[in-house]
Amino acid sequence: MFRFARPRRSGGAHAPYEPRDLLRAYERHATREVRASSGELLIVIPLGDDGVLEITVVDPSADWIESRIRGLCASLAEIDRRAQRILRGEFRIGWIEIDSAQHGLIDYWAIGVNSEYAIDISWTGDAWVESPAAR
Repeated sequence: MFRFARPRRSGGAHAPYEPRDLLRAYERHATREVRASSGELLIVIPLGDDGVLEITVVDPSADWIESRIRGLCASLAEIDRRAQRILRGEFRIGWIEIDSAQHGLIDYWAIGVNSEYAIDISWTGDAWVESPAAR
């Protein structure tokens, strides 16, 4: 397995969604498959902590998939930092669904209990951000 870089500012704490590392993992190690049951595209990106990031794209034939996944790799760290302030570090991303070129959903799962928290995300043309209505 490959290793993710450790950010200097955090004293070496592991940061699984840092843009450069996540993009590298996507480019070099991600798997893709179209689910026979739903027809959705499942992209699995391995993370440096032996976990994975699962991204489902509702329309596997869409011509915008590559740009939106790359944008997600660049944006996810900031979205997650904001979410973790609210969730107090007690939740972890369970999966991400991109249902159109402009909209997606990040589903957080509680660590150790049966609870979840969803965040709507929107494409700005350059990056994914938490949807204004969700803030």
